[in-house]
Amino acid sequence: MNFTDYLNYVKSQLTDLVRFRLIRIVLGNEACDLDSTISACIYAYFLHSTCQTNNEVLHVPMLQIKSSIFTEIRWFLKEHYSNMIFIDSINLSDLYKQEKFEIVLVDHHSLRSKLNQVFVSKVKIEHVGSCCTLIAEKIFASNANFHVTDEIAYLLTGSILFGTLNFSSNAGKATKKDKQIYEQLLTCQTSRVDDFKLYKDLRQSTADITGMSIQDLLQKDAKQVAGPNMRLLISSLPSEYTVEKLIGELKTMKDMDEFLSKNDNADGVIILSLETHNDEIKRQLGFYAKKFEHMLPINEYIQREEHNLSLRERGIPINQARIKLFEQRNVQASSKEILPLIEQFIKDFAPQNSS
Repeated sequence: MNFTDYLNYVKSQLTDLVRFRLIRIVLGNEACDLDSTISACIYAYFLHSTCQTNNEVLHVPMLQIKSSIFTEIRWFLKEHYSNMIFIDSINLSDLYKQEKFEIVLVDHHSLRSKLNQVFVSKVKIEHVGSCCTLIAEKIFASNANFHVTDEIAYLLTGSILFGTLNFSSNAGKATKKDKQIYEQLLTCQTSRVDDFKLYKDLRQSTADITGMSIQDLLQKDAKQVAGPNMRLLISSLPSEYTVEKLIGELKTMKDMDEFLSKNDNADGVIILSLETHNDEIKRQLGFYAKKFEHMLPINEYIQREEHNLSLRERGIPINQARIKLFEQRNVQASSKEILPLIEQFIKDFAPQNSS
């Protein structure tokens, strides 16, 4: 069964899950970016292809968002996009009660939901530019009779190119393993793809924000960090769309407040942006807090020297005291590096009036 047939097959089985003994879900992260989506799809296909009991076990690649259309994923997957399975496609609560499903996480820092009670499994955490590097490594290291076709190699290499910013030395995202696995995947292709054109097309597709509202832009790649006294979101904006531009398009704080409200009444959002031109990279970081009393602790924390973000504050084009904007001069600090910093802040944060 090839990749296309597999995706068609899984989608067709969603109305008859009762016939399976086990539903094994391969779940991408809540940001549902390109790397997460391709990792989930390819690894689920690999598990299906190497499983001896497919009549009893269904392997389902799942996107951890509700049904939506996001530009670079839709462009890259093309006709496969219609067979994507979103987290609201299956009643996970029913499967949990029936004790007939497992979850395999890909491209996760941690699982922030009640689903984390479902399983205890092996964890592989490694610093690489793309999770698809680890998926491909696992496939190559297996003794399974699994053929890495042109299409599989194309999807994996495209995601690695995108995740490493085309192996940009300035970005500092690519590792030796990313390059090694990428080169190995190229040997699986019968005809060489134009790497630069593919990367350029992916960047252009993710920069297409036609019809997207302020809330859509913030939601597109949002991760949530919750603690006992504060809940923050980290939103990475679409490629080439800066934090400064988003702030400039705000008329009131209604969009920001509604965005926070729709995300479990979060207290604020850290906003990140990335611009690329040839091999030059620029990053901005901003944040918005719902309550003014949260501004000072967040502001002081993110500018600590030991965090090495090298932030320089910029003026903003609106008169609003609950928004900050910075140039992030350490361009190698992506959301993957900033996320654990915010998690630590949330963990330690205590209101000033607490005892």
